[in-house]
Amino acid sequence: MRTIRFSALWIFIFGFVMGTTSYNTLYMHKLDEIIKENEYLSAKLEDSLTKLEKLKTIPKEKETPILNEIYPIIQNNDVHLFPKNEINQYIKILLSNQLGKELNKIDINLIYNALNRRILKYEDGEYKLEIKAIVLTDTMYIYYTIEKTKGGS
Repeated sequence: MRTIRFSALWIFIFGFVMGTTSYNTLYMHKLDEIIKENEYLSAKLEDSLTKLEKLKTIPKEKETPILNEIYPIIQNNDVHLFPKNEINQYIKILLSNQLGKELNKIDINLIYNALNRRILKYEDGEYKLEIKAIVLTDTMYIYYTIEKTKGGS
């Protein structure tokens, strides 16, 4: 009788462990999506806070137009193959010192030359950034394509 109870306990423990493992395996992709969304929203919050700090330092009496936001736009057809959020965040961080500047004092050629053909290193390889266009209003739109140069596809 004691062996039956002992075996039943081990069968219960084994079943519990197998059930937990299979549950985690089935729902791991959801957890991965939630983690990526959390990273994206954290980066967006950081961008908004940086933008807010830059805009607070500008005197209110000026009527000249200023740069309020940087908005990178990827133009590749296979967007899902590239780390789009990380590349967008990299561009925004690189150009964060331009936020709050008067539009007539922003050197578009300098920004173009700083970003065009830049090699970005990421976990799964290196990516070459190709700037297609920069549109400057109160929001800077940067149209770019990305090409994988090193690493497995």
